[in-house]
Amino acid sequence: MGGTAGALAVFTVAYAVLVAAGFLLKEHPSELTILWPAAGLLMFALWFAPPHLWPALVAIQCAVELLLSAVMPGGFPGSWGLLLTVGNAVTGLVGAELARRWFSLPRHGHLRRVLQFIGASAIGALAGGLIGAVGAAQLTPDRIYMHQLQLLSCGSWLGALTVFPLSYAWASPLRRIYQTLKLESPVELLLLAMLTLATTFWVFITPPGEAVSILQMPVILAAVLAGAAFRLPPRWSILLAAAAVLVAAGITAHGDGPYTNGDPFLRLLQLQTFLAALMLLTTLLGTAIADLRIALRQLAESEERYRNFVENSTEAVWRIELTHPMSVSLPHEAQLEWLHRYAYIAECNLAYGRFDGQIGSRSSLPWRREVPWNDIYARHLEMAASQQYSMDGLRFTAEVDGRQRVFLTSFSGVVEAGYLKRVWGVARDITDLSDLNSRLQREQERLKAYARQLVNAEEKARRAAAVDLHDGIGQSLVTMNMTLEVARSQTQPPVRALLDDVRALLRDVQERTRSMIADLSPPGLYDLGLEPALQWLAVYARQHDGLQVELETKLREDAIPIEMRVLVFKLVRELLRNVVKHAGVSAALVQVRGDRNSVTVEVRDEGKGFEWKPDFFAARARGFGLWSIAERVREAGGEFTVETAPGRGAHVTFSVPLNRERSGKDGEPL
Repeated sequence: MGGTAGALAVFTVAYAVLVAAGFLLKEHPSELTILWPAAGLLMFALWFAPPHLWPALVAIQCAVELLLSAVMPGGFPGSWGLLLTVGNAVTGLVGAELARRWFSLPRHGHLRRVLQFIGASAIGALAGGLIGAVGAAQLTPDRIYMHQLQLLSCGSWLGALTVFPLSYAWASPLRRIYQTLKLESPVELLLLAMLTLATTFWVFITPPGEAVSILQMPVILAAVLAGAAFRLPPRWSILLAAAAVLVAAGITAHGDGPYTNGDPFLRLLQLQTFLAALMLLTTLLGTAIADLRIALRQLAESEERYRNFVENSTEAVWRIELTHPMSVSLPHEAQLEWLHRYAYIAECNLAYGRFDGQIGSRSSLPWRREVPWNDIYARHLEMAASQQYSMDGLRFTAEVDGRQRVFLTSFSGVVEAGYLKRVWGVARDITDLSDLNSRLQREQERLKAYARQLVNAEEKARRAAAVDLHDGIGQSLVTMNMTLEVARSQTQPPVRALLDDVRALLRDVQERTRSMIADLSPPGLYDLGLEPALQWLAVYARQHDGLQVELETKLREDAIPIEMRVLVFKLVRELLRNVVKHAGVSAALVQVRGDRNSVTVEVRDEGKGFEWKPDFFAARARGFGLWSIAERVREAGGEFTVETAPGRGAHVTFSVPLNRERSGKDGEPL
């Protein structure tokens, strides 16, 4: 509209036209107007405009009303007429402020907004009427204040009901957003407009005192406008209602119409009430129907989007219906027979046809056991029944294009009042993922096999090194010690002292060599078994580290392979080293239990403990600490747990299997 100045200019012209119309809609120049249409425009302008423009709009309203009052018949004469102008301003300000507050509430339907506007405009009209009625009572001395208050408030409210909804309907962007609010047939609009105007003239053109037929009753006009509200978008039906109200008010201002009560006050009040009812009926009905059309359209679009999404989904989706709902209390075999007899596929998408070739043969397919998912669901029906006939992660295979494909499927049952009514199924093709997972598992097994071979090779090398140290360097050191002993007995005392020093150094080398041999290959581990090796470890820890180890063992030595002996021994040794380094105690308990299936080890101490964190093993620690132990246990297929807290000691448990088997079956839950 050309910016703020242009908008104010347009408002000035439109407001002047409506004020002039209000002055003309009077039965007598000294009477109050039948309706004041300018009230609706002022309220809409104030509601629509930012608050900083309100003083300008009120100033224009007052100037236009005072100016036209001075030049037009039926204006507001004298100083008492100024109260009418102020009352009109109050009507617009109060109604607009309440409308702004209520219209700003979120998530309100359009019909609720209309009801809020009706309340806001009624309160505004009453507030303005309280002021304007003072001036109206002075201008018409034969009318009491309450009569003037009623007529003035009803006239302003009727004007607001006529103009505000019309302005709002044409300014609202909803008509450009929703296709259902657009005019579909201009011809129908023209016919309804002609019918509305003809009915208005037919009802209100009756001269006073003349008998009228039943077809000329005002209710006929209400029926016509109700029909228009059903057929037309709100902006057009409200426009027809506003035109009918203005035409009816204009005809009545010239003395015609069905309301011929002798009391001018009652006659005018009846007319205002009827015209207000026309506008309310049309506005509410039109808005309600528009809301319904929008909701139905949105529902249809949502359903269409849902169907397109399901139909074009790469996942197979199907719906199983039962012609007779199945009681959930039936025995398992009876449930299977019931499904086979009464279940059928009522709906499915295109992807479903990948593993059911009969999808295109019939509109609904019966429950057939040869379909892969039927067999899997039937096999797990008893388990599904305990979960409201819902199952996740079932896997099956089906031949698609000459190749076996792997599918992961889920089922969701609908149980009402103890009866199964339908089941939804969803299946995803995971062939590529399954193949990739199989390759990854093979590679992992290969890497683990390589790691085991490396460990075995390392252990063999360590044992060979220990044997070489024992048989080579160890024997040489013993021979050297014996030679020095002979030489000592045959030398002079000064030389004998030097030989004693050499023998002391030689014994230290021998002790270190024995320690290296024990680290490389614990005594008895290969020849005697795990229990003797652990007993030696307990003695070694007491002698070298000052740690008193209480050992409790109950093993089947013949069931423990050599690699597991080595693994368990090394892990126990590492745990005892941790106790020595970090626990701050001089005693520990080691319990070892084993049978033909597994070996379980527990290491306890009453030391300092530590703060246990769930992500303790998220990053590798330095050296071969708990992280290294846990990783080696997991590589062996075992379990590792730690129970500890600051000041409460530590309890470490690990268990390793002695024979590991892996298997996977089609149709088992993942």
